[in-house]
Amino acid sequence: MYQSESEKKTRVLRFIWGSFPWFIVIILILSLFILIGNIREKSARLEEEKRNAVKAETSVQVVTLTLQPARLEETLNLPAAVESFENLWVKSEASGLVTNILVKEGQMVQKGQVLVELDQRDYTANLERIEASHKLVTIEYNRISELFKRNIAAASEVDKLEAQLKDLEVQLKAARLALERTRITAPISGRLNEIETKIGDWMTYDKPVAQILQIGEVKVTVGIPESDVSAVTDLKEADIIIDALDKMKVKGKKYFLSRQPGDLARLYNLELVVDNPEGRILPGMFARVQIVKKRFEDTLAVPLYAVISQDEENFVYIENNGRAEKRIVELGILEGWMVQVKSGLAAGDRVIIVGHRLAGEGQAVQVMKNVTDASEILKS
Repeated sequence: MYQSESEKKTRVLRFIWGSFPWFIVIILILSLFILIGNIREKSARLEEEKRNAVKAETSVQVVTLTLQPARLEETLNLPAAVESFENLWVKSEASGLVTNILVKEGQMVQKGQVLVELDQRDYTANLERIEASHKLVTIEYNRISELFKRNIAAASEVDKLEAQLKDLEVQLKAARLALERTRITAPISGRLNEIETKIGDWMTYDKPVAQILQIGEVKVTVGIPESDVSAVTDLKEADIIIDALDKMKVKGKKYFLSRQPGDLARLYNLELVVDNPEGRILPGMFARVQIVKKRFEDTLAVPLYAVISQDEENFVYIENNGRAEKRIVELGILEGWMVQVKSGLAAGDRVIIVGHRLAGEGQAVQVMKNVTDASEILKS
């Protein structure tokens, strides 16, 4: 019993003594890893301190913008199409051979002006026949009326002739109207855009003859998204840019806003009327409509490119006593390439707008130029 316990102790001592070198190796390895980690951390810290020291000592050349309160507008810029104020197809109200075309495509026509003439011979002959019958019945009616006054003719004969006379008068009106309709006239004034017939064509009732456009005023139709309908409800006018006419800008007056969307895109059609006395704006041209949604007076704005976004925050650098100072800003609306700054800056601050991405907090900066209008740097 005593021997067995002694053997166990001996084996444990031998195991510990045999494993001791490995424990030493493990401890040395762990110590080495810790030492390497400490060295790397210290090196990184020294490198960062070195960079900061170099940055603080090296001046970055910058351009600054002195902030001044200004007006800023939130606008909608939407595509639109130009339409004629009136687009009318003139149709024939009579049948016949086209004998004369009195106008040319592209010319201005006045209301009531004759555009096309049809062969009138059949209509004239019919009118003359009815006129002859009317004259004959009138003579007979007058003769029988005199006899009736003398109690020689019967009242029934007078009534019969009177009925015939009224019927012929109706036929006369219809024949004169039919003859008049062989001269197809313009129902409105405008520009003759197209003639659909030629001499020798057989014209039938309701066949298109010519197209007349009214373009002294034109309509510009733009689709308004559902989310922006409230912005145009009380709209009086808007700026319209015609790209095809060297980006000509004109004013459009509100004419009509539809009360329901016109398509699956849920766009509400807004029609604007534009004066077009020279006729330069043509139907079918594309346009862009600029509608002011909100207007901010005396607000601050900086170029969008001057704002740095990092770690879910927006900030700019300002120049303060020759050093770059970081300012976290809250942004608002965007107008062109300028963005509204709702908080974080004040009037008079000098925002770094060129060289800001080379700067850092506390960086020494050298102001090469200061402007009060960001567009001035484009002229440099």
